[in-house]
Amino acid sequence: MMEQSSLSEVVFDHRNDLSDAKSVDSAFSIDSVGGTTQEVFEHDLSSITAEKLFNELQRVKEDLKSKDDEVRRANELRENTDQEIQELTASLFESAHAMVEQAKYAQANAEQKLQVSNQTMDALILENIQLKKSVTELKQILNSCRKSSPVSNNHNSIDNMLLREFTCWDEKPSIERDGSLFMYRVYNEDILPCVTFPNAALSTRVLEAIERNDVVMEKCHSTETMKMCSLMGEICECDYRVRLDENNQWYPLSRLARNRIASICDFFTFIRHVQSGLVKSDTLTRFNKIIELRKQMTFARLGL
Repeated sequence: MMEQSSLSEVVFDHRNDLSDAKSVDSAFSIDSVGGTTQEVFEHDLSSITAEKLFNELQRVKEDLKSKDDEVRRANELRENTDQEIQELTASLFESAHAMVEQAKYAQANAEQKLQVSNQTMDALILENIQLKKSVTELKQILNSCRKSSPVSNNHNSIDNMLLREFTCWDEKPSIERDGSLFMYRVYNEDILPCVTFPNAALSTRVLEAIERNDVVMEKCHSTETMKMCSLMGEICECDYRVRLDENNQWYPLSRLARNRIASICDFFTFIRHVQSGLVKSDTLTRFNKIIELRKQMTFARLGL
């Protein structure tokens, strides 16, 4: 009976051990499943985090690429702007330079016109003075003709040949050298000897200018009067100067050369007035004035 009871206890204990072993295995199995689930969760969480980081990295890369494009476009815009500024600066500089040159040209042109105007004014003033002088002389001649008695008809004191030549010229006055015997004689006997200077080339030009009525003479205001006379060809006191036309240069003159040119100019002035009908006196009075002017040319040529 005791052996049977012991066997029963052994069987019972063994069953209890088996039950405990199953319990332990079951518990171990549950613990193993729980640990595996946590690892899977952690793995999934890591995967999700990595994917988010990767996506964020891709987005940052795209942002950086976009920023690089913007920077590149900004650099291109800056370079284009700098180039436009340089081109505009160069264009403005060229325009300013052209405006300055144009202003200089306009100023020089205006100064030249002013100089020409001043020279023209001086010539007109001198011509006006000469005309006033001629009018005064003509008035004096007219007054003397009115106050004095007619010239005596005693032809013993008058060269009848000269008077006839002048009378023929007076019918159709002309200042041409070969237009009449009267002018031909005056040229050869008075004008040409009076205008003959050592400087032959300039003498010819002076006579041509007198015939064109283009001679301008004036007194010099320079303190340095000792110069080379352009006509006499020697150093002397040159108080006067002459200009042969509006654009020509001035030539220094001695008093002797000036008086000879002035006497010829006075002669041509009178015969031009006769030619234009300004002298209303009779033929004999005009002839006497011509003789007086010829005498002045002779005196001037001789330095008297």
